[in-house]
Amino acid sequence: MTNSHSTHSKITRPKPTTVVFDLDGLIFNTEEIFLEATNQLLAPLGKKQTPEIVAQIMGQPSDVSTQILKDFHSLTDSVIEIRAELDRHFNLVLDSILAFMPGFENLLQHLIQANIPRAICTSSSADYATNLIDRFGYLNEFELIFGGDQIENGKPAPDAYLKVAELLEIAPTTMLVLEDSENGCLAAMAAGAFTVAVPAAHNMGQSYDDVDLVADTLADPRILSVLGF
Repeated sequence: MTNSHSTHSKITRPKPTTVVFDLDGLIFNTEEIFLEATNQLLAPLGKKQTPEIVAQIMGQPSDVSTQILKDFHSLTDSVIEIRAELDRHFNLVLDSILAFMPGFENLLQHLIQANIPRAICTSSSADYATNLIDRFGYLNEFELIFGGDQIENGKPAPDAYLKVAELLEIAPTTMLVLEDSENGCLAAMAAGAFTVAVPAAHNMGQSYDDVDLVADTLADPRILSVLGF
């Protein structure tokens, strides 16, 4: 996809040399689990999550997304209480639903074999991300796991990706960022990264204007082509 945004020009940027993954809905199908957990929370109230709110909260830090949920559905509990209940429902269904998104493991193996540095930048907490990745034995395959709880301004602000670049001691323009959500893509583009959107069914209705590439899945060969394969 040709990008016309002047501050995000592919012409002036080098070929990406580091790959940074989002987590929820990109590596794992956890957006499905969040939706199920939310609907379980809302069911006793006769409510159900809506596509409009799903689009708003996707990619947002947990405190922000929970506040949006609280306001839209007029929930009386505090954000902390709602979050605790969501986490309880999430953990109840996690083991029965959790799976990798299509193409993740093959792409990771390609990157490992090519010795391309890898990191994770998620709006979820770093501990949550670490625990999920560690379940499958891939924790040591990432140089950095950075969570939304480690930064004040979460996605769609560029702060998280800029901090990841700083911690990895690289220029943001050398990162290839893989994101499924509109908010995540906005953050990556604002940071100056080569931005690849990998939308799935849970991203229906979101916009990916000005991203560098919209991939079908993580198995899309164009992702590796950007890296020179």
